[in-house]
Amino acid sequence: MKAYVMDESRNMKVQDMPEPIATENNAIIQITYASICGTDFRTFMKGNEKITPPRILGHESVGVLIHAGAYAKAYGLEEGDRVTVAPAVGCGQCWPCTTGHTNMCDHLETVGFQYEGAFAEKMEVPKQAIKMGNVIKVPDNVPDMSAVLAEPTACALNAQQYLNIQPEDTVVIYGSGYIGCIHAELARLSGATKIIMVEIAEVRAEIAKKMIPGIIMINPKEQNTVEEVERITGGRGANVVITALSVPSVHTEAQMIASKMGRISLFGGLAGDGKGFIDSNLIHYKELSVHGVHATTPAMMRQILAYVEEGRLDLEKYVSEVCMLEDIQNGFVSIRDKNALKVLVKP
Repeated sequence: MKAYVMDESRNMKVQDMPEPIATENNAIIQITYASICGTDFRTFMKGNEKITPPRILGHESVGVLIHAGAYAKAYGLEEGDRVTVAPAVGCGQCWPCTTGHTNMCDHLETVGFQYEGAFAEKMEVPKQAIKMGNVIKVPDNVPDMSAVLAEPTACALNAQQYLNIQPEDTVVIYGSGYIGCIHAELARLSGATKIIMVEIAEVRAEIAKKMIPGIIMINPKEQNTVEEVERITGGRGANVVITALSVPSVHTEAQMIASKMGRISLFGGLAGDGKGFIDSNLIHYKELSVHGVHATTPAMMRQILAYVEEGRLDLEKYVSEVCMLEDIQNGFVSIRDKNALKVLVKP
């Protein structure tokens, strides 16, 4: 079968790979769509030392079960089920897993990193992923183009679990890509009255304003972000700040624009060691709460699918382009050069 692979030399290309072999302990998905995420894009641009090659890449998926072994059937899965998969697979035994935080597993294994990924015609679901409940049935009225985006959306939901967004809160989001837009959507569901987005690229800012009417946009090339947030909030600052991009200086500025007792999510990870961007005195004297976030859980993905099913979230509108698997490189180029929010890959 065709697949997009990081080979032994850490080069990325479409090539023939063996089809997964059906066993009593696994399941196999015929991939309908996979989605290119920010991590995939960074891997395309700069490589990724966390991936163990040779490896089929990709971890956002939706498809149909064409094989469900006896083990999968014991967990209620059947051939013909339309499913998505939570890619972060916990061990089930460590303290984070036993407290429900499987994304923080001490022995975490991930689809597209340690397991074969979704940029392929078919994807194997291993026994451990079945055991941990990572195979999620998609409700009948949730379209494939929304279901494939449940995982990245649930990553944003995971971040917001710590932020306790309330009605009347002002939320500032750095970055207007897919994750930034989804953070705005979820903040609005929580009742936030003012949502401010900081975006340097005018084209992306205009796209975000169409997707989420009513947001306030700040362009730091033309405006002073700290002064603008102070003006908009009457000097109070933002109750919640989310850094949905990977710019080190933004981590520092987030602490400056946060209100007293503000909550900050450092959503976008930084290249390198990430040191030197936190002001301990600002955190101390303003009583700030600063939170990290990594991946998500099956439970949060189910919550996102429920939001879509209930009509509270429309994820399909964020799909900018669909490319065939053999043309996946063009999908990455569309993200880089055409400001595509979400590119789906169809085998």
